[in-house]
Amino acid sequence: MRERGVTIVLVTHFMEEAERPCDRVALIDAGQVVALDTPTALAERVETGQRIQFRPSVPFDDWLLESLPEVTSVTHKGDAVVVTGTSNALNAVIPVLARNQIVAEQLRVEQADLEDAFLALTGRPSSTSEDTGTHAWAKTKGR
Repeated sequence: MRERGVTIVLVTHFMEEAERPCDRVALIDAGQVVALDTPTALAERVETGQRIQFRPSVPFDDWLLESLPEVTSVTHKGDAVVVTGTSNALNAVIPVLARNQIVAEQLRVEQADLEDAFLALTGRPSSTSEDTGTHAWAKTKGR
């Protein structure tokens, strides 16, 4: 459709619906446009560093990673460990795990996305309630 010059306007409370297909996104909060840019550019505005998620091969004390200057937090989601930190966190975490014979299974490094950008710009998640006036307006490029 993009090649034919068709423009599509999508209004949604769910940022992931707007992130993939859209060339430009307007983040609207309480009736006001708080940001307008490409999905990538909006996500890059967020200073989140890195979010690393993995399942450790053996249990370990959180302090092993919390003691690293590049790590800001260590949390748990079920049997997965989520480490947040600076943009160099992964390079600091992996050697520590290796020295302690801990394998990071199902390792994932997450980057900021539109939801992170919305949260940073408004102070709250985008999909809290449909009556909050929170929307992402997005469009594909048309002529």
